[in-house]
Amino acid sequence: METSTPPKDTGQTVPLYASRPDGVYKDGTPLPLYGVNWFGLETCDRAPHGLWSGRSVASFLAQIKGFGFNALRLPVGPEVLRDQGAVASWAQTGDPAYPTSPLAGLRYVLEKARGLGFYVLLDFHTFRCDLIGENLPGSPFDSSRGYTKDDWLADLRRLAGLSLEFPNVFGIDLANEPYNLTWEEWKALAQEGARAVLGVNPRVLVAVEGVGNLSPNGGYNAFWGENLAEARDDLGLGDRLLYLPHVYGPSVYDQPYFSDPNFPSNMPAIWDAHFGHLSGRGLPWGIGEFGGRYTGRDRTWQDAFVDYLRAKGVRVWFYWALNPNSRDTGGLLEEDWSTPVLDKIRLLQRLMTPGGGLAFDFLPATFEVPNPERGFAEDSYYPDEPALDAPALVAEARQKGYEVRVIRRTYYLHAFAEQDTLPQDFLNQLAQDLQSAKNAGVKLVLRFAYRPDENRPGEPTYCDPPKERILAHLRQLGGVLRAHLGAIAYLEAGLIGPWGEWHSASPETALMDPLPSYSEGSQPPCGQQNYDRKLPNRNTLDIVQTLLREVPGKLVAVRYPMAKAKLLELEAGGATGTYPSSAFFAPLTPGEAHGATLKARLGAHNDCMLASPNDYGTFYYDAGAQQDLEKDFWSQDALYTVMGGETCTPAPYVPSGEDPATYVYRYFQRYRVSVLNLAYHPDFIAWLGQTPYGEGTLLEALKARLGYRLYLRRAEISQVALSPLDTFTLRLYLANEGFGSLYNPKALALVFLREGDGLLVRRSLEPRFFGPPAGEEASYTYTVSPPSEPGTYSLWLEVADPENPGDPRYNVQLASRTEYRDGRNALNLYVEVR
Repeated sequence: METSTPPKDTGQTVPLYASRPDGVYKDGTPLPLYGVNWFGLETCDRAPHGLWSGRSVASFLAQIKGFGFNALRLPVGPEVLRDQGAVASWAQTGDPAYPTSPLAGLRYVLEKARGLGFYVLLDFHTFRCDLIGENLPGSPFDSSRGYTKDDWLADLRRLAGLSLEFPNVFGIDLANEPYNLTWEEWKALAQEGARAVLGVNPRVLVAVEGVGNLSPNGGYNAFWGENLAEARDDLGLGDRLLYLPHVYGPSVYDQPYFSDPNFPSNMPAIWDAHFGHLSGRGLPWGIGEFGGRYTGRDRTWQDAFVDYLRAKGVRVWFYWALNPNSRDTGGLLEEDWSTPVLDKIRLLQRLMTPGGGLAFDFLPATFEVPNPERGFAEDSYYPDEPALDAPALVAEARQKGYEVRVIRRTYYLHAFAEQDTLPQDFLNQLAQDLQSAKNAGVKLVLRFAYRPDENRPGEPTYCDPPKERILAHLRQLGGVLRAHLGAIAYLEAGLIGPWGEWHSASPETALMDPLPSYSEGSQPPCGQQNYDRKLPNRNTLDIVQTLLREVPGKLVAVRYPMAKAKLLELEAGGATGTYPSSAFFAPLTPGEAHGATLKARLGAHNDCMLASPNDYGTFYYDAGAQQDLEKDFWSQDALYTVMGGETCTPAPYVPSGEDPATYVYRYFQRYRVSVLNLAYHPDFIAWLGQTPYGEGTLLEALKARLGYRLYLRRAEISQVALSPLDTFTLRLYLANEGFGSLYNPKALALVFLREGDGLLVRRSLEPRFFGPPAGEEASYTYTVSPPSEPGTYSLWLEVADPENPGDPRYNVQLASRTEYRDGRNALNLYVEVR
């Protein structure tokens, strides 16, 4: 939900993680951690393994996220933390954006993990990259090898610093498998290491592994890192401590007890002796590593161990490993680094939340998300610019730092004001302009007007044509417009008065009336500058209704809240010449929204935003109840229509005592502004760019917030394993964090992409989707049929433009941290069709 001063997500908010006997908590809320180890950063490659296969970091993480994992254990070493050495050249094979700096690479992985909703345990694995596997030293440092205890403590502080930078880093694993130490030796070092970590970030957890067999092991040989038989207390660390032993089965080493006649029934007593006794002492623990080939006796062992963890209620664990190149254990992926080992995954899903479904929680994007039909608009005028070159305007705006998706194109028709028929050359040019917009992947806000300026003494005189001529012109225009509806965002009513702004109407043609009790006196031909001749009458209504008929489904924006209310009153049979009754200032309700009625299809544009207390007559002139009514009406009505326009003064009007930046931000927020003219007023736009707001400028805030900004907070599916005849439930939790709303319908679809060959299957969810109004969140539930062909499918959400099918430039990108590709948003969920 938008606030008056929106918080900026800078990555500096540090959560409070805590360990309790029943698991890990984040800011007081239980946080189950279903994790996998992904190694490579601790090796001399200094990058996560598998990128050589042609897949990206995000692709790997999204795949395992779809199977229910939400946590990563990342082994790292000093070379990466100190940014020493080179990253393997294959790192960019599947992920061209992967950095060439080791430390930047780690940050890249952490950011991708954060964006995909993964919590991370950073593991200090070994102090030299060539000392891995069977060569692990069994101690966090070795002075004889040039790495001292002080070096280790300094690197732990570096890890802790990353936990401040990336709030998804919940813990630091102090040292991997210190098997070459006794428990008493390791306990003292662990306490010292914990102080180093907590001195940098007191809100993060420290993970302490077990030792090997140099200390009593309960009579049973322990794996490296498994033996916590002598652990009796919290090491003085309170809820900062999390014990994370490592334990393996027969595929890693054939311990004698794996050949016991009672195997695997003998195992719970052994596990209790090594680490399970911590539960009875009220000490928090999970599993830092376990895994294996999952064949033969190892399969029996893993099945029994999962049963043990379920019985103990363990909610923190990390499987070894994602990598198929783990020699003793294999991985969760086959040797192709793509095909999931489903038997292992199904086993581990027994340790996840029951019910068979999956969910993904998205972080909000912190950057501008350019999207169709919203944002800053370029400006273009006919006949000054006889032909629209939309691609050139878009490129010009990009050079200035704007990603433009809307162009306001005004057509001044004064050359045709005395002609009953528009020339065919003009109609052809209009069609070409609309096609130019399509070529650029943008939409137009259209306005047609007959008067390019006000009538002033000594200057050219411009007249409003008679109504019947305007209607005839509209019927000609309609044929062209209907052929190019996909290039139109909306129209401004225009047609009447200077610039088509619905004031100073020509008295002769009586297209508008003066405001009540206003006496304009004698008028020169075609009228003079007279801002009070702006009250719609039946001629106005006829023009607006004709325009609406010529552009089916499109909104038409009117210049004043009073004008919309009066048109509605006239449609209902009300009198002309009177100010509209308060009953017609009732804003649209959800039930009325997005329909075919006059009320639903009239939007708004304000061409003097922030100019004065009444925006130079946009609202009722005098402060008081009527002005307040009109402001509230426009604010609430724009929840379901469009609000666009421009500024007309060099700087904003700001009431005395108000903070200028906050007042201006709240103004755009209050009126749900979707489109703002970039060209006018140029000094005002410059002021926006110079005015600080939050951690940037007002201009940057408006770039992000004008119009809709759809943040998918969470996606849920009810089932993962499916047959072609099944259905499953998809639930989306969608928030609109922008100022405005979707005002043109979108086609919402769920897209299935099969792993391997990329087979695409699309399922329509909602053909006319408008999403939540500005500042609101809503949930949407759909019943979906899976593809008929077997395979593993990633799920993507497509928010497409039904008027531009197959053109991803007109699709909507969500303001969630997720992959956006080919006009589709990754849900980071997977289903398996059998």
